[in-house]
Amino acid sequence: MARPLRLEFEDATYHVCARGNERQKIFRDERDRARFVDLLERSGDRYQIRLLAFVLMGNHFHLLAQTPRANLSRWMHWLMVSYTVYFNRRHRRSGHLFQGRYKSFLVGAGRGRHLLTLSRYLHLNPVRGRVLGEGTPVQRRGRLRAYQWSTYRGYAGLQRQYDFVTDEPVLAELCGPGKGAAVRYRRFVEEGLVREVESPWEAVQWQSVLGDETFARRIQDRFRGLRKARREVTALRLGESVVDPEKVVRKVARAYRLPFARIREEGAYGMEARNAAIWLVWESCGLSLRQVGEFFGGLHYAAVAQRLRRVSPELQKKTRRLLNAK
Repeated sequence: MARPLRLEFEDATYHVCARGNERQKIFRDERDRARFVDLLERSGDRYQIRLLAFVLMGNHFHLLAQTPRANLSRWMHWLMVSYTVYFNRRHRRSGHLFQGRYKSFLVGAGRGRHLLTLSRYLHLNPVRGRVLGEGTPVQRRGRLRAYQWSTYRGYAGLQRQYDFVTDEPVLAELCGPGKGAAVRYRRFVEEGLVREVESPWEAVQWQSVLGDETFARRIQDRFRGLRKARREVTALRLGESVVDPEKVVRKVARAYRLPFARIREEGAYGMEARNAAIWLVWESCGLSLRQVGEFFGGLHYAAVAQRLRRVSPELQKKTRRLLNAK
């Protein structure tokens, strides 16, 4: 079965979710979750993403985000690979962590209050299901308010919202973020603990579009004819990297006093300078593993991933400083 189109354009809003391979845990403890949150913050700055909400569960995560630069694929690729490298190194494992591609749904804002309804769905995840949903509404409310690994406590006024989270677009669908917004939002979400509320997925139309018919038709018109081509749509894929990889490698070459070609050539196996350059290009240039491999003499993307895992935190700090060197 052919994969659905990945629709990307400027100022789009998405619900993104990914699950562990074979439904295994992707977060084993609080340290794992804290690292993922740190990567969320770093990736938001790096790719200029506006993160509206998130929730981290044991074997999956949900994100609600806006992409001013039409770079959903690049953002998610960096986020998921970065976390996989960390997770595999820490837990001494190898191989895939996530189950296939992440799923993404375009979300329409406005009169349908789709952002608001979707954020409630996300935030209720910690108290939904056969096991997590056990107990009285009061007990579930207590667990929901105590859950640390989502943006709900910030929305509900129970703690300060994460600095890298933008909640205004969601609250705007609930009569704005002014005085009393936290209480109104808390009541709106916790209403889902005592009665069945509308499912956001009832509004899904035309592939992966969450919105009304007008929004779905606008998306269809914008990407008419691309369904037949079955290709991903992204503005940045045709453009240049944010940072020129050749400039990055030349800085590494100067720091290690090696020829530029020596670092890029395919046969330089195990060289620290080459590993550092590969890691820094992947970290700073917004390229995929395959593109990084092609830049370094046709290296296979799996080999690129192996080299990324070999770069220690100390070497990462050292190479980051090279970007700011003259």
